[in-house]
Amino acid sequence: MEDSLNGNTATLDESGFDSSETDMTFVSTSNIRVGSLLRNTSEAGKTEVIQVTSVDSATLCTVVRGYGSTSGEAHSTGSIWNVINPNQEGQDPPADSSKVRTKVSNFTQIFQYGINVSHTMRSVLQAGVADEFTFQVARRLMEAMRELDAALVNGIKSASAGSDSVYRSMGGIVEFASQGTGNLNTTSEALTLSVVNAMAEQIWDDGGYPNFILVGGKQKRAISTFDQSARRSVYDSTVAGYVVDRIITDLGFVLDVIVDPWLADDVAIVGDLNKIRVLPLRNSAMRAEDLAKTGAAFKAQIYGEYTAEFRNAIESLAHHNNLT
Repeated sequence: MEDSLNGNTATLDESGFDSSETDMTFVSTSNIRVGSLLRNTSEAGKTEVIQVTSVDSATLCTVVRGYGSTSGEAHSTGSIWNVINPNQEGQDPPADSSKVRTKVSNFTQIFQYGINVSHTMRSVLQAGVADEFTFQVARRLMEAMRELDAALVNGIKSASAGSDSVYRSMGGIVEFASQGTGNLNTTSEALTLSVVNAMAEQIWDDGGYPNFILVGGKQKRAISTFDQSARRSVYDSTVAGYVVDRIITDLGFVLDVIVDPWLADDVAIVGDLNKIRVLPLRNSAMRAEDLAKTGAAFKAQIYGEYTAEFRNAIESLAHHNNLT
C-alpha cells in the first residue's frame, strides 16, 4: 500500500495569460481554495503573487492580480505555481483533504534448474573435479542467481498470477522506473554529470532522497570520465587509469555507482535503494534440494521463488534511456 501527500503546486493551462487577466485556468484546482496565494516558481524573473477569490470549476479560478507588494506580470502556459493556503482567524476547518491509499503489486517468479548425475559419473575420476554432483549443483546455483539478477533488472510483470499457459513473472527495476507518469527521460544525449544532477533533482522535487545510480558497463565507463579535465597526476605516478565509485550531486546527494551487466547500454537509473527490496517467498534463499532417487542416478533441483518491491517507484526512481 502506498500513500502520498497532497500536492502544493498547480500547472497553468492557458496561453496568453497577460498581466491583468483575472480568469486563471489550471490542469487541476484540487489543491486550490478561496484565499490561496499562487506564485510562479518555474519561470525566471517572476515575482507576482496572485490570490484566488473563487474556485469556479475543477480547472478554473477567479483571481486578484498583484497581491500585496507585487505587480501583475505575463505568464506562460505550463508554468508551475506554488500554492500557499492562508486561513482566517476563527474559521471552520476547510473540506476534508484525506487521500485514498493505492495498492501496488508484483508477482513472485520461480527459478528452477534440474540436476541428474549418474552413479558412473560420480564414481569415475573427473579431471579437476572432486565430485561431479557437487560441481553441477554449484554451477546451476550460479546460473539461478544470474537469472535472478537479470529478472530484477529487466523482468516484466506477467498479466496474471499464472496458469497452464501463462508463466508467472515479476517486474524488474526498468519496468517500474520507466512508467510514463514517473521521471522518464528519453533525450538522445551523452551521460554527463549535468544529466545525473538533473535526474537526482527530479527525485528530490518529488520528495525523495536518491542514493544510487544503476548503469551497465558502457555508461560506467562514461561516468569514469566525469571531471576528467580537472584531474592531475603526480610526476612519479606509475599507475594509469581512473575509476569513479560515487557521485556527489549539486544538491548534496551521494550516489553509489552500481554496475550490472544486464542493464541496456543506453539506460541509467537513479534512485533510492531504501525503497527497493528483493524478497524470497518462503524466507529462504536460493537453494539446492535433493530429490527422490530413481534408477541409477542422483537427482536434485535448484529452486527459489522471489519477488521485488519498488516502493513509490514513480517518485523514488528516475529512468533515462536513449543515452549515446
